[in-house]
Amino acid sequence: MVLAALTSVLVAGLALGGAGAPGRPAQAAEVQAPSEAPAVALSSSWFCAGATVSNGGPAPGALVFTNAGSDRLTGSVRLVSHSGRQEDLNVAVPAGGTTTLQEQFPSAHGGPGAPWVGALVTLYGGTASVSQLVRAHEGVSSQPCASSAARNWYFVDGKTLRNATEEISLINPYPEVAIADLSFTTEYGQEQPVVFDGVVVPADGLTVLNLGSHLRRRTRIAVTVRVRSGQVAAFETELVTPPPPGAPLVGSNGGLNPASPIAGATLTLGSSEPSTSWWWPEGSDGVGLTESYIVYNPGGRAATMSVSLISQGAGGGLGGATELTVGPYATATLTTNGQPWALPGVAYAVHLVSTNGVPVVAERSLVGSSPSPERGLGVLLGQDKPGRSWLLPASPALAIKMAGAAAPPVALPAQALPLRVFGLVDQALAGLAASTMAAQPSGQLWLEALDRGPKAAVLVVGSIVRGRLVTLPGTRPVVVPAGEREGILLPVTASGRALVVSSSEAVLVEQDWYGYQPATGMSLSPAVLLG
Repeated sequence: MVLAALTSVLVAGLALGGAGAPGRPAQAAEVQAPSEAPAVALSSSWFCAGATVSNGGPAPGALVFTNAGSDRLTGSVRLVSHSGRQEDLNVAVPAGGTTTLQEQFPSAHGGPGAPWVGALVTLYGGTASVSQLVRAHEGVSSQPCASSAARNWYFVDGKTLRNATEEISLINPYPEVAIADLSFTTEYGQEQPVVFDGVVVPADGLTVLNLGSHLRRRTRIAVTVRVRSGQVAAFETELVTPPPPGAPLVGSNGGLNPASPIAGATLTLGSSEPSTSWWWPEGSDGVGLTESYIVYNPGGRAATMSVSLISQGAGGGLGGATELTVGPYATATLTTNGQPWALPGVAYAVHLVSTNGVPVVAERSLVGSSPSPERGLGVLLGQDKPGRSWLLPASPALAIKMAGAAAPPVALPAQALPLRVFGLVDQALAGLAASTMAAQPSGQLWLEALDRGPKAAVLVVGSIVRGRLVTLPGTRPVVVPAGEREGILLPVTASGRALVVSSSEAVLVEQDWYGYQPATGMSLSPAVLLG
C-alpha cells in the first residue's frame, strides 16, 4: 500500500514525506486550493552579508533577486567591503524569474585585505526578495537577506577549531555610524573580550569579526549582539575544512588541538528576538545523519523547555517528548539520535516551548557523513510566525550550477536511502530511490510545510502569471492535514524560477537542500513570508 501510494506520487512529479496526502480524500474535500496571487508586497529594502567577493576569499558569494510578480523590476545595489570600498550597481529582474549578481569589485578583493562583502539593496515595487548564496569549497549555503535592521541579534552555536572558523558580519544600512557590543557563551562560561566592545559599524558599511582571533579553540559559541547606537543586520558564516590527517577529533579523549570531524559551510541570518515557542516543519535523523537542537538562553533566568516530536499520519499526535533546562546565559544541546523518545527513520515536525515563560533562541543542526547520502553541515533557526503566502529563496542548486560542481549519480545501498524521499526507510523502495536520485544527481531540493492549525491546508507551489498563481509544471496541490507536516520534492530545474507557496491556511515553510557530495553540502533555509 505504501509502495503504491508513493509510486503514484512520484509519477505525478511530486514526492511527499511519510504517508503522503493522497490517502486523505475526506480532508482534501474540505478545502480548496488557492488560485489567486497573493495581494501583498515585500519590503523594498534588503541587507545582505556573510560572503566574500566572488573572485576571492574563502566563501565566494552571489546575490539572487527573485521576482514573483508579473512585471519586470528594477533596483539598485550598493556593494560594500569591510575595508570601506563601495560600488553602486543597477539590477533588473524579469517577471516571474530570477537574476544573479556576482559580488565582486573590479579589483580582485575589493580593497587591500578585504575579501568580505555586503550589499544594500533597493527594489522598486513588486513582490520580490533577495537571497545570499555562498559557494565555498566545503559546501553551499543559501539564506534570505534581512528586510529590516535591529538593535539585538542572537546566534546559537558556532565553533573556532583548528579547521573551523566563525565570522560575524554586521551591516549598517543607515547614514550614521552604529556601535555594537558582543558577548559570548562558550564551554568556558560567559566571555566578553574587550576587543568586541564598542565595535564600530560604518554608515552604509560593513564590519566583519573573526571570533577565532580572541576566542580560540572553542567547540560551542553562542553570540549576543547588542547595538548601543543605531541598528544593524547580523549574519554568521561558519566554514569547516576537512580535518588534517591524524588530527584528534572533537570528543576524543585527551586530544589536544582537536578538529571538527565533518567539513561544511553554513550561512545564517541571526535571530533578532528570543521567543517562548519555536517550530521546525521537518526533523529526522538516521545512520550517518546526526540531528541536534541547540538552545541558547540569553537572559538571567533559567528556562525549562519541552521538546515535542510531532509524528506524521497520526493527526498531529506526539511521537515523543522530552524536557531540558537551560541555565541563565547558557546553552543546552539535545541530540535525537538513539534517544528512547525519538522517531528513528521517519520524518516529523518539532516544537520547542518554554514551560516557565523564559524566552530563548533555538537552532536545528544536521551533520551528514557516510553512510548517509546527505553530506555536510546544515543549521536552521526555529520559526514562530505562520502565514498563507511564502516566497521561496534562492536554491543552492543554482550556486552549484554556476560553479560547475554538479555531482555524478550516486549508487546507495537500500539501508542508506535518503530519509527526505520516503520518510520511512523501506528496502522495497530502493528502485524508486535510485530513479529519483538519477533524475537529480547533485542532490534534492525540498519544501517542508507544517500546519499548526485545526483545519487541513492545501498548498500550491507555482509562479504568478498575469495576476494568477499558476502551478509549477509536474506538481499538484498538496494537502497538509491539520496538526501535521508534509514534504514536497521540488525539481532542481525550477531553481531559476520565482516560486510562490500559497496555502488555504496559515502554515510554516522551510526550503532544504540535501547534496550527495561534500562539495554540494546541505542548506536549510526559511522561506520568505509575504506580507
